[in-house]
Amino acid sequence: MQSYVLANIDQEREKLRKKRDRLIVNFAKAAEAGKQKRLSELFLSIRQANDFLESLEQIAKHVPEGKPARRYTVSSLFLQESFKKLTASADEEFVFITGSEIDGVLVLDQWAEFAHEKKSPLAVTGDVRATHSLLIRLENFGHRLLASFHSHPGRGAEATAPSGTDERFQKRLEAAGHIAVMAIFSRDGFIRFLRLDSDIDIQVFGTGVEKHGPGIFRLTSLD
Repeated sequence: MQSYVLANIDQEREKLRKKRDRLIVNFAKAAEAGKQKRLSELFLSIRQANDFLESLEQIAKHVPEGKPARRYTVSSLFLQESFKKLTASADEEFVFITGSEIDGVLVLDQWAEFAHEKKSPLAVTGDVRATHSLLIRLENFGHRLLASFHSHPGRGAEATAPSGTDERFQKRLEAAGHIAVMAIFSRDGFIRFLRLDSDIDIQVFGTGVEKHGPGIFRLTSLD
């Protein structure tokens, strides 16, 4: 929200500055021509533009600071291999992801698998004991849970929209302090990354992936 508000303020500030510059040019021309009435009108318009600019500066100062976007990076090759793994059968598949943490960037590059309680084309449920054991193992090796990847039925970007179950699961992770991002894969190569509590910055290394929208990518080279 903060970034959205500040972006709008910057746009309005730029518009006002351009308008003021045009007014100043016209003021100079009116002065050369000796048009007193026009000078008065332009002077008021310039002062009004300056007042608006000052108001925008004050508003920007009082916009509350938001949380910085978490930075994640993942290779296009790893996304390709993950897609194959998650769509190998008609059932939904689910896997945790860990990896390295370098200079504040969370590198998604290793599957952390666990047993599932049940799977179907519409849902997948992890075994509670297996997931807890996995999280303990990650902690013992100094790793953190960085992401959860799972597949959805259907095709297109719309098929990657989180379900109520997905959102509740992600909310529990975030409430427990996990930094994990959720990634949802469609059957035709669309991938949506999301968190509920803050903005995220997803960088994909390599080719074969294109940006489709905020947090949404598409694999362009499906084997």
